[in-house]
Amino acid sequence: MPRLSARARLNAEWIEKYLRVPDGKFVGHPVKLSPEQLAWLQKIYGSPTRSFYLSIPRKNGKTTFAAMLVLLHLVGPEFRRNSQIYSAARSRDQAAIVFELAAKMVRMSPDLESFVKVGDTRKEMKVQELGTFYKALSADAKTKFGLSPALIVHDELGQVEGPEDALFEALETACAAQEDPLTVVISTQAPSAADLFSTLLDDALTGADPTIKAVVYSVPEKANVFDIKEVAKAQPHWHLMNQDEVRSQLESARRLPSREPKFRNLVANQRTEQEAPFISRMTWEDNAAAPRPLAGQVVYGGLDLSSVSDLTALVLATEQGDVHPTFWLPAEGLREKSQKDRTPWDVWADKGFLE
Repeated sequence: MPRLSARARLNAEWIEKYLRVPDGKFVGHPVKLSPEQLAWLQKIYGSPTRSFYLSIPRKNGKTTFAAMLVLLHLVGPEFRRNSQIYSAARSRDQAAIVFELAAKMVRMSPDLESFVKVGDTRKEMKVQELGTFYKALSADAKTKFGLSPALIVHDELGQVEGPEDALFEALETACAAQEDPLTVVISTQAPSAADLFSTLLDDALTGADPTIKAVVYSVPEKANVFDIKEVAKAQPHWHLMNQDEVRSQLESARRLPSREPKFRNLVANQRTEQEAPFISRMTWEDNAAAPRPLAGQVVYGGLDLSSVSDLTALVLATEQGDVHPTFWLPAEGLREKSQKDRTPWDVWADKGFLE
């Protein structure tokens, strides 16, 4: 059991006193926070925090935890009079999930139901006596301006492709009017290291800013992703999961390369492109040694030319199976092309993967 600061302990006690499990096997039971959830509360409230990034595999209760944080700030010990709270997601349906879980917890609590006015149609809640307000936002609606949030909870920010997102930037810049704003992101990993959530996580893990914190649960890149023990260690709430179903998904991903990327991303919580590969990632990694020099070898080449700003590629393959690829794009306008294509061409150029 982690040691808690007075503030984190007060928040934990409030959650367990007033909130009930909104769905699943223990629906209707009083919430009993796990040691991992207590540790997350300590991370957020144990010392000054501007941003907290939590990356965990699916089916570990991340959206329920997000709903708890919303209620902590709407009507719990973290409320600020006349403050605004927002949860954000990629689609209307996904945005509704945090709201619906929070609404269920309000309606299951006689103490909260009399205080919190729930607006199902507009996906918002109000507490008249405190002046607090909460609304669920989605990226497929018009970008929101004119807001002044004290708390923002982003659900599944890992689904954002590329290094930028209009809704995320609009909400972050709107926090400037608040004295101590808090941003919480709870998501599985993004597929690429150049995607927004990956860049945020990597920056937080450097420790350069102590008020920006991150916790990541995933199967290590060098570990065997098809070892159920490694998968279990990556699940903070393994004891509450349908373990037989996870084993079934693991075996399916082992047999079918087309299912491996989603298993790695959603269950192992690794950064993995979602396209079905020609060969499995494990086979690729087993053959990932540097190619031998071309001198003296018989070589076959494939050349893909472009017209103006498309990718040009030359791939040379030897009879021994060594592959030497080279790719080109115009340097002028490369950043703009990266944003338009939602592909990190500029990052790959900086790393020497692209001429």
